[in-house]
Amino acid sequence: MNKFIQGPAILVYISDVINGRVIKEGEERFRYVLMTANNEKIYRIRITGTLVHKYHSLGSADKKEFTAISIDDGTETIQVKGWEEGAQVLNRYGVGNEVDIIGRPRSSEDEIFLVPETVINVDSHDRELYMRVKKVKRYLDKGFTIPALKREKLEKEIDEEKEKARDIVWEIIAESNSSVTLDEILEKTKLEKAVVEEIIHDLLNRGDIFEPTALVFRKA
Repeated sequence: MNKFIQGPAILVYISDVINGRVIKEGEERFRYVLMTANNEKIYRIRITGTLVHKYHSLGSADKKEFTAISIDDGTETIQVKGWEEGAQVLNRYGVGNEVDIIGRPRSSEDEIFLVPETVINVDSHDRELYMRVKKVKRYLDKGFTIPALKREKLEKEIDEEKEKARDIVWEIIAESNSSVTLDEILEKTKLEKAVVEEIIHDLLNRGDIFEPTALVFRKA
């Protein structure tokens, strides 16, 4: 009988894991497989995302140490569960961490979750962007539909980006000892003109700044 080989970990969106189904092939320990909505058969799953919730329980005489973390990639949320050594690995990470996880699929009642093999902290924006591009490229090469971001996740990200941009524009005007022109704000922020104009319009309406002359702004 040929020895079973699991193969490489496959990078997928979490929604494709959640919307798939886990089946068991044979009697070997690692013969659990995820059948995705794209009809892919995956033994080892790779996901990336933000840790949004964590539960940890210490072990005792009658139960194993246990940790469960919830990972959100913008399309869905999935739990990654570990016992004993796996629990200790997962417990190293906290809410807000960006992580890159390779795990094996399992299911319990109506829930699909992962048992971790490796967990890596994504500690740079460049690596996070690289993983996103890699995932998109794989889906395009396969001819798969790229899942849409959850509406509330997308709206939250947009609101956060707008707030960051507003803080940047406000700081430039507020910290200036004199008036600041629109061109100077655009040069310093590198933001789109339409975005800056919208922020300035809002600041003017709120009375935080005023416009002594056309396209010149100063803290009120």
